[in-house]
Amino acid sequence: MPIPRTDNDLMIWYRNFTARFAAHATALGFSQADVAAVQADDAMLSYLVGDLLPTYTSALQARTAYKNRIKDGPLGSPGGSLPPAPPSAAAPAAVAPGVVPRLRQLVARIKAAPGYTEAIGFDLGIVGTDAGGSNAPTLSAKPTVKAHAIANSQVRIDFSKEKFDGVLIESRRAGETGWTSLGTDNFSPFLDTRPLLEAGKPEVREYRLRYLQRDEPVGDWTDIITATARP
Repeated sequence: MPIPRTDNDLMIWYRNFTARFAAHATALGFSQADVAAVQADDAMLSYLVGDLLPTYTSALQARTAYKNRIKDGPLGSPGGSLPPAPPSAAAPAAVAPGVVPRLRQLVARIKAAPGYTEAIGFDLGIVGTDAGGSNAPTLSAKPTVKAHAIANSQVRIDFSKEKFDGVLIESRRAGETGWTSLGTDNFSPFLDTRPLLEAGKPEVREYRLRYLQRDEPVGDWTDIITATARP
């Protein structure tokens, strides 16, 4: 079963699985309670991997830099203010330990359901080769992606590159009609570290990604996703 091994890839994969499972649940004989349980696990995984840890990692970096500046100088340089407490989204409802073991049990139930077909399995992402297999990538594919604003006007872009070499990332800010290339990345996550257009004023940023194979764009652009960068 091709459950991604890394936290970032798992978070992105699980978001797609959750949406598709909700669409197929009735036909497969699952209840709304089953759907709600998957959604709860997805919300907590997304919060921990995509929000809580990145926020506090960024906050730790800011505090370490401040500590080093105060401790080592240079003499005469401005110290600046102590970094404020990092903002974090409200936590979702708590879930019991074992998101991945529960997922594996659910997949076994799905495959044993009378209404299960291989087409549904492909739609859910629960059939195919494991990550790292030898199958060639599908050139009509598009990345699965999530954007999340973190401290200091940065936006974290989590993506799953599957069997491709990397992704091409473009962005557009409020009032802009054209897309700006932010470059390419071979490993998730990508950090958009551009300063705000107006200092101290939050701004909405749009993103789209496309796969790269041997430095050439392939496949389709992702749907546009947004995040609000804040001071």
